[in-house]
Amino acid sequence: MTDTTSLRPDKRRTPPPGERATKFELMPPDFVPLFESVTAVAVVAFTDDGNIVAAEENRGPDLPGGHVQEGEESAEETARRESHEETGITLGVVHFLRAIQSDRYGDKPEDLTYMVIMAALVVDHGPVPPGMKKHLMSVQQFFTAHRGLRHEMVQTLVLQAQQLLFAAA
Repeated sequence: MTDTTSLRPDKRRTPPPGERATKFELMPPDFVPLFESVTAVAVVAFTDDGNIVAAEENRGPDLPGGHVQEGEESAEETARRESHEETGITLGVVHFLRAIQSDRYGDKPEDLTYMVIMAALVVDHGPVPPGMKKHLMSVQQFFTAHRGLRHEMVQTLVLQAQQLLFAAA
């Protein structure tokens, strides 16, 4: 059986590079954007023993995530698909963590889009998809190895996810 979900186009195409630099803003914890404005989703996924599951990107280990595809109806659906496609994991309960606002498509209120960050514990480690690589790392190992943009923002999000998922433990 062919997985057709990976064949669907992104809900909103990325515009060609322009003259203007894109601004990203971490929104307050109580701000939840309408899904119609969400263009990407990433997941801070932890194992029960506190390790982060990271996907290998061209810039090194990073949070699993990607663009919302046409037909997806929630950030949770995108989070589950992207995590599985990039690392082979299955997520348990998925929690909304924060949103990052982007003016990539323009700075008018109707042009602003959002990347939603989710947090979840891993309930199953399936096979890693061909061509992909999964990392299991401590929080400190992830912070040291992470080379993505907005490094400080990612650190904040990882620590907030850790607090959310392990506070009751």
